[in-house]
Amino acid sequence: MKDYRKENISFVMKTELHAGDGIAKSLPDHLQKYKWNNIGVIIDKGLYKNNSYVKDIISLLDTKLVNVLTVINEMAEPTYDYLDELKLNFKDKKIDCFVGIGGGSTLDITKGLATLQTNKQKAINYRGMNKVTNIPLPVVALPSTAGTGSEVTPYAVFIDTEQKWKFGINSDYNYPRLAFYDSRFLDSCPTNIYASSGMDAMTHTLESYAAKNATTLSRSFSEKAFHLLFPNLKKISKNDRSTDTKLNLLVGSGCAGIALMNSGAGPSGALSYPLGVYFDVPHGLAGSVFLPPVIKYNVEQGYEEYSNLYDLIYPNTSKNSKEKSLDFADMIELLSNDLGIPTKLGGFGVKTNDDLYKIIDNAWQLKLAFEQNPVEFGKKQIEMITTNLK
Repeated sequence: MKDYRKENISFVMKTELHAGDGIAKSLPDHLQKYKWNNIGVIIDKGLYKNNSYVKDIISLLDTKLVNVLTVINEMAEPTYDYLDELKLNFKDKKIDCFVGIGGGSTLDITKGLATLQTNKQKAINYRGMNKVTNIPLPVVALPSTAGTGSEVTPYAVFIDTEQKWKFGINSDYNYPRLAFYDSRFLDSCPTNIYASSGMDAMTHTLESYAAKNATTLSRSFSEKAFHLLFPNLKKISKNDRSTDTKLNLLVGSGCAGIALMNSGAGPSGALSYPLGVYFDVPHGLAGSVFLPPVIKYNVEQGYEEYSNLYDLIYPNTSKNSKEKSLDFADMIELLSNDLGIPTKLGGFGVKTNDDLYKIIDNAWQLKLAFEQNPVEFGKKQIEMITTNLK
């Protein structure tokens, strides 16, 4: 971990955050404050169908703004081709900003459309780091799941169907300008989405905490995220859907996203990508299955700082740091189990050795994420952990 008392560090946060039950009703006023009166709205299909509150917000926008063009996102794991299709809805339209209401995929699409409105090549040409040349339109994000952190990060992830690779349009221009954490958007969220999105946020939390580039500042957000996410995901597993639980998950997810973009990712998140591309596993579920074995591997290699997170939940125990860190891995696995998430790859349809090597061979494309792990983690470790999870 980098400590500002010993070396120079940096910390970035560019999104104006608003949180509270019913806070989205103030959205038109915020848009008008910035003179954004012509907006494109991207809404998750399931959310629009099942959550009447969303329709109330759209009615408010229609009433108070000049032009509102609404498009429904129908793809859970969006591709670059799909992004190109959606951009045609806004061709030659006057748009001041884009508003995304939905889960991480919908927010990623919103950021992608904001980019393509000012950058005219095909979406795939902007895949990678900082390939966007023209400043995108502003983005306002209203997450309906507590997990991805897309509302505060500069990443917008899509699948390249030709190369079978999941990688984003990642640009310093991609930070949403505004984000609203409104618990009412989670009212229609099914348990499996709570589980997937929640464990996505947990993956961000734990990998940002352990990453080599973590700093004293980024870790403070990782710690806050864990303190909010772990107990409230336990409540979700027991069917607690109170306003406090939902708001805590939303804010915890945001803290995890802020920590991640200021530190770095890790093996579990990287390994989740091919599981999503080849087996259609939601990102959060895919990452969660790798977390416990990655944690245990790190501990066996001498990294024992998970004990600090363990102490946030179980303070004043007499165990040493290694014992706490190993117990911590078991805590995370038990949480996944409580949320109904498979803890082996077979539960996601990974059956054969060929299936395993689709994950092993594809994951190394995200080499930088593995290099952020606090101990050595290369191709040998990828194969070992993936094979042991069969």
